[in-house]
Amino acid sequence: MKRTINYILILFSTVLVLSSCKDEVRAVLDTTADVNIHSFSINGVAGVIDSAKSTISVILPAGSSLKGLQPQITLADGAQVTPNTGDAVDFVDAKGNLTEITYIVTNKDLYQKYTVSVDVARAKISSFKIGSVDGEIDDVNKKITIYLPIGTDVTTLYPIVSYTVGATLSPAPGTAVDFSNPVTLTLTYLGSTFTYDVTVILGTKPKPVVVIYDGETVSPTWDPLASTVTNGTANPKTDGINTSAYCVSIMRNKSSDNGGQPWSGGALWNAYKVNIDPASYGKFTMMVLKNVAGDVQLEIQSTDGVKDYIKVTYSATALGQWQELTFTIPASRTAIINNILVAPHVVDTSGDASYTPQPMYWDNLKACPK
Repeated sequence: MKRTINYILILFSTVLVLSSCKDEVRAVLDTTADVNIHSFSINGVAGVIDSAKSTISVILPAGSSLKGLQPQITLADGAQVTPNTGDAVDFVDAKGNLTEITYIVTNKDLYQKYTVSVDVARAKISSFKIGSVDGEIDDVNKKITIYLPIGTDVTTLYPIVSYTVGATLSPAPGTAVDFSNPVTLTLTYLGSTFTYDVTVILGTKPKPVVVIYDGETVSPTWDPLASTVTNGTANPKTDGINTSAYCVSIMRNKSSDNGGQPWSGGALWNAYKVNIDPASYGKFTMMVLKNVAGDVQLEIQSTDGVKDYIKVTYSATALGQWQELTFTIPASRTAIINNILVAPHVVDTSGDASYTPQPMYWDNLKACPK
């Protein structure tokens, strides 16, 4: 195998040759030196040395720190390495990203560079199926959920699992598993173990949460209702429970033609109408912020004229703070919800001389499944 080695003149000697015609100076390099790393280990774990590529990789047990590591290095007699064997080295940067470190071996008139990478053992389940049904994998919490038809015999199921190459799985592939209760799958890889809890549920998979408005990724335009609605308002309080950058706002006052009506607020309809089926969705949640307590109203409408009015109180105990309000869709409602009207303060202020104009905000409107 051919290997490329970088050469540098570290030490030179000159031999002065005298003759009757002229003096000659000849530089002599010693290229017989051994500049290989013969072994490289961290905490007793041997690294894999690729001499052809001049790379070394070390995989430590899961959970190991990658800071302040002290590699132990074996070299040929007379060779030196930088960083030196036993020197503490960080293999992650300040943000926790993996970082490669260059080690340089010198011996006589030669040197060689090695790129060293260190990581911890990582193994994961990439897919989980029973028959033709795919499971949902939550890699953060290491949980797998799969929905199967009612009547399925869960006592003898044969999961099809894809996972990290080189790992071993328990229960072993092809083994019948009883999923009457949650089952733990265990991956063993490079001396570390990784577990996933699998739950089989008989029934239909629930509908996902529908984000109707969040100010950033989903931002339909709210039409004004007896008020001036400002779409894309900067969030006035991002240090609370709502950290999104933008929301919707109105200035509520006592004028009958500019925000004083009980239903003044904003509407999603026409080009921005929704399609929420109350057979599958049981409630809405919405963030509200204002400086006056009182009911907030969602008016839900269908294109055929069916309307429901849902009121939830914005509490006086947290004025000026984002509060997440939950609006339960009436159990009797069957008509599809197409229009949503928000009235952030359901009080008629048009004749209230003592009412002070109030800015009001709403954000993160979601439809939640039953």
